[in-house]
Amino acid sequence: MQAKRKTKPYDYFDPVFDGSYEVPIDTEYNLPDYCADIQKVLKCRVVPEISSYGISEDTLRCEGVCDIRVLYLDSKGDSLKCCEFTKEFSASIKMKNPEGPAVAWVRAAVEHLTCRAVNARRIDLHLAVSLKVLAVVQRQEQITCGLEGDGIEKLGEHRRASQAVNAVSHQFSIEDRLPLKNGKPPMESILRKEVACRATDYKLAQGQLSVSGRADMSFLYLSSVDGTLEKMSASLEFSQVVECEGAGEDCLCDLRVMAGQSSIQPREDDVGEYTSVDVSVKVFLTAFLYQPCEVEMIDDAYSVKGPLELRYAQSSLLDAQEVYSEVLKKKCSLTVTEEEIQKVVDLWCEQESVQSTCEEGKLTYRVRYTICLLYRSASGRILYVEKSFEHSFTTEMEGSKAKRSDTISLTDLWEYRIADKNTVEASVETWVSSLLYSREPVKYLASAGMDDESKSYPHEPQLLVYYASAGEKLWDIAKSHRALLSDLREQNELYDDTLPDSRPLIICNR
Repeated sequence: MQAKRKTKPYDYFDPVFDGSYEVPIDTEYNLPDYCADIQKVLKCRVVPEISSYGISEDTLRCEGVCDIRVLYLDSKGDSLKCCEFTKEFSASIKMKNPEGPAVAWVRAAVEHLTCRAVNARRIDLHLAVSLKVLAVVQRQEQITCGLEGDGIEKLGEHRRASQAVNAVSHQFSIEDRLPLKNGKPPMESILRKEVACRATDYKLAQGQLSVSGRADMSFLYLSSVDGTLEKMSASLEFSQVVECEGAGEDCLCDLRVMAGQSSIQPREDDVGEYTSVDVSVKVFLTAFLYQPCEVEMIDDAYSVKGPLELRYAQSSLLDAQEVYSEVLKKKCSLTVTEEEIQKVVDLWCEQESVQSTCEEGKLTYRVRYTICLLYRSASGRILYVEKSFEHSFTTEMEGSKAKRSDTISLTDLWEYRIADKNTVEASVETWVSSLLYSREPVKYLASAGMDDESKSYPHEPQLLVYYASAGEKLWDIAKSHRALLSDLREQNELYDDTLPDSRPLIICNR
């Protein structure tokens, strides 16, 4: 005989892939005729950009392109040159049994890189692109919240949790034409570019997600007038409305906005000079929505009529508490040893990574990045130096019970100054956004019943006196003596679940 089971649904995101996937790339590049010979490679910069990704059955297919720019000195060693080319890459990532529509977030980064000039006209390149992927499927679990049957006693509890509402992925493009700022000379070629996207605000209402944000970009270019190096920066704002069933003001949104494949191309004006650029940026938006809930579950039962066979199921409950954002600021000093600094030609950050931990009411970030410096020395030479930095930041999270954190980040160099003839001091800012949550394993009763061959307990009404110790649970006492819990409370005038002190208890089996 099976007890009648009552259930309530609990929606959750099941990660079908959560980790990194490495794509090795080996290539060589022969300089075109219009490029000067290589005397020395100063810096090879590779930026992997996602052009598209999608999920079909159990496979996530990702396409991208590496923007490769090699800064080098010409054969005389007195002019900075750049050769620019691209290398496409792709990946097919197997996921575990999606069994439903999956939604993914993907971020690309360079894992390791080796670049060398084989001769004055050829470059060999070996690198690995790391794809960080989170792909989830929304599932529903039926959790036992009630149990009915003659003579059956049940023990339940309530847990605070967050249930999955929806996950959406959206792609769009930004295009615009940007004139060079006043006083900037026309350009000949672009030597380096930076593009980053982030959300500045969002709103959830009536099944829609409205997102506002901006794409920040900067580039270093060679002037066509006098061969000097110039820098320019600009921002493009965007807004998007995404259909998202279930979205409402009471939802918590883990929003991730990433820049994908981008292009900054010089644009010729009416007199044949390049005085503006055409900008194109692909943007990937992914959102995971949660809603607070209370989960009621039955985790133990017994019968006063006969032996019950109990079967359990295991799961985990996620409690998403907040999305916390912060700007982490740090000043870093970069010292050169080869020649004194006369002028900073370009300064930027790259290879950023952020790891976060959340425990005991503290949120800790470990930030790593590399500062890259192109400068002109006192002798007029163009030189390059870079240095890696690692910093830790800790924030007190008063009242927070979160034990885990998932973080996205952007690092940028805010400002710099030449501290002395050998040192540049840079101010670096890292924007972080972290989903703070806890995930607790739970075990609940999946079924309860008496085997058809099991014999009922003999019906023997009796009165017992049990000497209980302080701290004993009424449930354990009633279960061990096959007594009704309500009778135990009523007969001994007990209201708490645990005995406050040692005392004799009357146990009357009817």
